[in-house]
Amino acid sequence: MVGNGTYATLGSAFTAINGGAQTGTTIGISITANIDELTSTAVLNAGAWTSLTITPDGARTITGATTAGNPLINLNGADNVTINGLNTGGNSLTISNTTVSATAGTSTIRFIADASNNTITNCTISGSSTLATSGTIFFSTGTTTGNDGNTISNCAINPAGTNLPVNAIYSAGSSTTIDNSGNTIHNNTIQDYFSPTLSSAGILLASNSAAWTITNNRLFQTATRTLNANALTILGIGVITASAGGYTINNNTIGFANASSTGTTTYDGVFTTVYRGIDFTGNTTTSNIQGNTIAGIRFTTSSTSTTALGVFSGIAVSSGSVNIGNTIANTIGSATDTGSIVVNNTTTTAIRINGIYVASASATAVIQNYIIGGFTSGTGATFGYNFIGISTAGIAGNFTVRNNTITTVST
Repeated sequence: MVGNGTYATLGSAFTAINGGAQTGTTIGISITANIDELTSTAVLNAGAWTSLTITPDGARTITGATTAGNPLINLNGADNVTINGLNTGGNSLTISNTTVSATAGTSTIRFIADASNNTITNCTISGSSTLATSGTIFFSTGTTTGNDGNTISNCAINPAGTNLPVNAIYSAGSSTTIDNSGNTIHNNTIQDYFSPTLSSAGILLASNSAAWTITNNRLFQTATRTLNANALTILGIGVITASAGGYTINNNTIGFANASSTGTTTYDGVFTTVYRGIDFTGNTTTSNIQGNTIAGIRFTTSSTSTTALGVFSGIAVSSGSVNIGNTIANTIGSATDTGSIVVNNTTTTAIRINGIYVASASATAVIQNYIIGGFTSGTGATFGYNFIGISTAGIAGNFTVRNNTITTVST
């Protein structure tokens, strides 16, 4: 690596930067060879630089097998950092933590202690954290403001080898006042996040996160995923936090077997699992869910749940003010292709399947321009199914439902 010196690892370069005078400086790190951080973490602390940029010279990798509970790259209060894999002119960057661990903190890139205004772009980011409260990319706790204004864009986020992470991207801030806010997840491919015994998600904002922009991402499984435990929830995108207001969740594709939207995401195994393409719990600050496609999914469950959320919901909104499809239509399944979404019920109980479910006890929900169709049950008519295209609930909620299309549902 070349900057004001040559260093064997990214961690040693960060150590030099942490110990140097940085006021008003622009720092550049060029990755000129493949790097193995071994079991160490590359820690970058808060600094006074104007900007710090990391780019590859050639096709480069940064790998490591960190001690359990640690990230490979730790942005510890660091601001204005850009890691750009470029993906042009023969330059590319893969960042991979091969540690398989359920210890808290295990991740590939972690934002912590108010790390803000950083950008990770054009990289392949691989990890295998097996903890339900972590992810390959982990937005952790803050100290004063939270980890805010960060961007993950144009990246391929995938497993490190054959060991799948439970969550690809995970956020859990410190509190409703020290939350992770204003972050952007844009135009990434997010694949092969799964656990046979734990609930899993492509993007999970689990607590104390506000006003994120989640757009143009593709989330999928490249192989059949077989469950081995009851009472699990599988999510494409989950926003389940008391700070869930001001979100933009637009133009994401959830399902299929690749980024080209062909093939099928398949979940198998006879267990009481439920599925949500987008699961949202909001507040009175209006959020937007527009232009998303949830299709190319085959889901098997032995759940006997007949609750309002059902065993399958393409989009589920449990609370909050939200505009859904009033500017760009969302598609759940297909208006023309039967079997775009297949739900297999292995019991004879009449389970519930929703295209969209929205509950709003005291806020406003606008549901427009939906295309819902192509649902098929994978078992015979003697098995029980109740399909509801659009379901609304809420005593004091104000709902507008119009210009939606519901078609091609079959058993």
